[in-house]
Amino acid sequence: MEHGSGGTAPGVSLTHVVAVYEATGGRVVHLHHVVVLEGGKRIEQADAEREALQKAQGEGHAVSGLRTHYVTRPLPREPGVLHFDVAAGTVIAKAAAGTP
Repeated sequence: MEHGSGGTAPGVSLTHVVAVYEATGGRVVHLHHVVVLEGGKRIEQADAEREALQKAQGEGHAVSGLRTHYVTRPLPREPGVLHFDVAAGTVIAKAAAGTP
């Protein structure tokens, strides 16, 4: 059997992942991804973080109580509600309330 392909596409040259979380409690309210393709306009980390807050505000969140964390480690694979653990400096998954 012959397999087809969708053609050629530019490769990914840069990615940013930004977690927007509540300053009290650390619950992540928005996870922002930026993917820049080869030949595309380069986006700096500060721009990605600023855009993440703008998107969170556009979703109805009051940004005055929010912080950003630039994610450099893989996100948790286990199920749960994402939180930013300030002490560990990373995003973790916490079991939802009422879940063992």
